[in-house]
Amino acid sequence: MSVLWSVLAGIGTALLFLLKGVGILLVVVLVLGLLLMFCPFCADVQWAEGIFQVKAGALGITFPVFRYPAPEKPEKKKKEKKKKASGAQKPKKEAPPRQKAKLTLQIVCTILKGAGKLTRAIIGSLRFTRIDVVLGVRGEDPAEAARSYGRLNAWLYPTLGFLDRFVYLDFEQLRLLPDFGSAEPTIKDHVSFRVTARAYAIVFTLLRVLYAFWREKVLDVFL
Repeated sequence: MSVLWSVLAGIGTALLFLLKGVGILLVVVLVLGLLLMFCPFCADVQWAEGIFQVKAGALGITFPVFRYPAPEKPEKKKKEKKKKASGAQKPKKEAPPRQKAKLTLQIVCTILKGAGKLTRAIIGSLRFTRIDVVLGVRGEDPAEAARSYGRLNAWLYPTLGFLDRFVYLDFEQLRLLPDFGSAEPTIKDHVSFRVTARAYAIVFTLLRVLYAFWREKVLDVFL
């Protein structure tokens, strides 16, 4: 009996150790998830000299993720791959199609409300900072360039005032410069800004929307 009790005690100790390790791992994952939700993600967008590039990252540290046009890559020799003969496959029995829920007016209204809440959460969490814009306004002749300059100013500033009501905008520089009378542009155009967002507002709103979809049985329409 003493041997049996000692074996059971060893098994119990091992199980407690495993449960303790799993619990610590879950706590670490939960803490990392919370930190990621409250961590500010950012993306640096830049367009200059005909090149558009995006760098993305977190905590102000960014890495290149996209560039257009893409830099030329050295050509690699294609290796010939031998095709394997595929064996004859047995015909599978077709399962009867699953009947989906019908799309009703109430479900459509729930989808539209959820999309609106999620869109507002995404837009409200975005912050556009370090906005640096320098654009030359050109035309076929100085008179046309002046007219284009006036039209662009009349359109741009009311639009920025409207967007500023919904999105945080922080400009470092915004210059529209008329470029007159030269065959080659004398002003180098460039646009750059940083987009930052925290995921917690979007995640919480997404969970609320999914709960509303589940309660109104909206997911049954698509699953």
